Amino acid sequence: METSRTYHVRNSERCFRFKPDAFINHAPDRKGIYELVTFDAQQNPTVLFVGAAFERTIRESLEGHATGQLPPAASDLLSRHANLYFDYLELLDAKTQDDAQDVYAWLVQKHKPAYNDGAVKTSGRFAAIDVVEE
Repeated sequence: METSRTYHVRNSERCFRFKPDAFINHAPDRKGIYELVTFDAQQNPTVLFVGAAFERTIRESLEGHATGQLPPAASDLLSRHANLYFDYLELLDAKTQDDAQDVYAWLVQKHKPAYNDGAVKTSGRFAAIDVVEE
């Protein structure tokens, strides 16, 4: 087992309002990692959920939250958080799904989002994982 691995990521240029027309215009039609985010009165962000769209696209995953087919359901989030947005990793230097899983686990550990159920496991290939956010 290698001792460590460093990945490089960059979030989308901005957060987008969580609504269906934004999905079509701004959510990528590819697999990847995304976040559901809210902002307080001072515009400080809080990551509510980190999602891994490995089985479907980011757009399809966001639509799944909007319709309640994927947890957390948007209706539950919006009942507690008036300002709901999404962003996604525009750049992710993962070469495999295991690499993406490592980044996903790192983001969940970093943000400790309230709506992620339990700890997300890494691929187990490395003793330590670091992510450089550009």
